[in-house]
Amino acid sequence: MRYRHIVTATLVMAALGMSVVVACTQDASAPSQRRSPNSVFPAPVPTPTLDAAALVVAPDGDDSAGGTAAAPLRTIDAAAERAQPGDTILVRAGTYEGDVHTAASGTETARITYVAESPETRIVGTGRDDGAWENVGEYVDIIGFDISGPNEDGLYNQGSNVRLIRNRVHGIAGNCIYVQNPDYSVTEVDVLSNVTFDCGEDKLDHGIYVTHRGGRVANNISYGNAGYGIQCWHACNSIAIVNNLVFSNPEGGIVIGADDDDFETGNSLVANNIVVANGRSGIRETGESGDNNRFLNNLLWNNERDAIALNGGDEQGTIVADPQFVDFRPDGSGDYRLAPTSPAVDSGDPEVALQFAFDRSPRPLSSGLDVGPYEQ
Repeated sequence: MRYRHIVTATLVMAALGMSVVVACTQDASAPSQRRSPNSVFPAPVPTPTLDAAALVVAPDGDDSAGGTAAAPLRTIDAAAERAQPGDTILVRAGTYEGDVHTAASGTETARITYVAESPETRIVGTGRDDGAWENVGEYVDIIGFDISGPNEDGLYNQGSNVRLIRNRVHGIAGNCIYVQNPDYSVTEVDVLSNVTFDCGEDKLDHGIYVTHRGGRVANNISYGNAGYGIQCWHACNSIAIVNNLVFSNPEGGIVIGADDDDFETGNSLVANNIVVANGRSGIRETGESGDNNRFLNNLLWNNERDAIALNGGDEQGTIVADPQFVDFRPDGSGDYRLAPTSPAVDSGDPEVALQFAFDRSPRPLSSGLDVGPYEQ
């Protein structure tokens, strides 16, 4: 049975709250008790019932089956081949070995949604394709997956009008999350409330690497990657990079710019981020950076250089102070919520009216918005 528009719209409304920047809206609940050596997990997302999902995928399924709860498919690829605009594909918990490729597109009013049943829904790439999960479809949501593997990239998106939400991407040979297509024509992609870590083999590999125009990179936690925590490069323009936590990346925290005359990174907002214990500059604007880049109310601490290296942009409200996490640990095993006395509390720029935080608590909880992905 297909409840395309109703189920997909309900799920997305449960996963997202819309304001200046899109953020998640689910009620808070504890993440899975199973832990890797690293304990930062996105908050779990609500899932549709098995009977309500248009298509169901399970580790013991069969790609020749009907794709129902009683007769699930075996692979996400097979589900994508059958998916129609408005469909929700529920992927049951378990390990799925092999690279994923999705090409189905939704529409502006009927998106296609791939949603993990739990944090135990794991995609383990083989390195056959560039991405452990490559998506070329448009108007698509990918929500709640654990993605790893020896691939060049982890979650590799080439489609426009896509939302990558609450995924945990790690242990990739190159970039954890990568948004790019061959002609840099991707637009309006949101990268929201993901955790990216332990990706890359050299300084050109980043936790989150975006090259598109429009959209948001918000409420993410990115750490321990070979290059930058977040890089906005090439055709990256008119984008908001807000309320992220970036730490322990040797090349630097956040960088925006371009390296050729064909593209300029302009009209972008970098605001309300916490950037801690990274190499080089905490935040950097460089190369072919365009006009009207703004850097507002970011907090920097214990980076190699606690400053924003500007290349024509405007900086206001920078905080250089200990953010006072509950328990900072550089390997991702800490508690990165803010202490009540943190200088990040109520110090966010109000222009960026995120409605919900990384852990799904509402914003604001007091008189102002907090800097970083959590709301104290």
